[in-house]
Amino acid sequence: MATPHPLSASALFNLKDWVAVGLFPGLFPPSINAFSPKTQTTILARPKVYITGRRVDVLETSARIHGARDRLGENGGEIVPLAMDVTDKESIKNAVSKIEAAEGYLNVLVNNAGVWKGRPNASPADGPEAFGAAIFAEEIEGNWQQSYLTNSTSPYFVTGAFLPLLAKAVNSPAQQVGNVINNASISGLLRLNIKQQFSYSASKAAALHLTRQMAFDFGHEKIGVRVNAIALGYFPSEMTTSSSNDENESSYDVAGFRAFLESAGVKAVKRMGTARDLASAILTLATNDYVWGTVSIIDGGLMLNAPGNM
Repeated sequence: MATPHPLSASALFNLKDWVAVGLFPGLFPPSINAFSPKTQTTILARPKVYITGRRVDVLETSARIHGARDRLGENGGEIVPLAMDVTDKESIKNAVSKIEAAEGYLNVLVNNAGVWKGRPNASPADGPEAFGAAIFAEEIEGNWQQSYLTNSTSPYFVTGAFLPLLAKAVNSPAQQVGNVINNASISGLLRLNIKQQFSYSASKAAALHLTRQMAFDFGHEKIGVRVNAIALGYFPSEMTTSSSNDENESSYDVAGFRAFLESAGVKAVKRMGTARDLASAILTLATNDYVWGTVSIIDGGLMLNAPGNM
């Protein structure tokens, strides 16, 4: 068989013999719907992908459907469901031990766990007394602490636990340094606070800054692991659409979505993102070992049309 041109898509995105861990939310498992297609698209490049979360039944359904051989082809990769609660250190350690025993290295870790817990039940238009009272009435533990624990604290501990395996990636068949991709949100960059989701936005901003600091320290010559982030706009999942089908995939009303964004002053974005939109970005960050410490905004242009800091 002829060797592919080094700049061909098959060469650039060849993940043969790669081992990847894609972390799916245990506390908010429906978010897996937005990323199951991404996993399917990524798996076509032939890695072995461990998808993790607390709800094993959800993971097994996604692996069975999106990892089916008739979908991936004979040269496709493999999806392996693995139980892991990103808020539980013992659960994280167990997952790391299983992957270490089975593989011995990890090429890419996608920190994908995320949760949205709530917002105050008033807005600035209601005046200082009503808005202040609504803010003060929010739960500390059930909202703010849980948002930070899942969205920004867990990537720190999970990445630390997997760091030795990621450092070994340079000696894996790929012979490229290991890399981490933190899944954040443009909510962590926007000044526009859509429906006053303070706790979610603040925790995602923390995750983005954590990315920058981990990228700096993990780039040390004794570690050599890349860290980047993606800041996503709207993609269909139960977090954004409140429903899904039997294949863990969500759909949405396009007209309703456009009306929602127009109510927030954004008229340029006409649709949610697709699996293809996300997969191409993930593949690029995973395979391009000249990209260090960046935040890739994938939002259809929303950040360009709303108050924020890019």
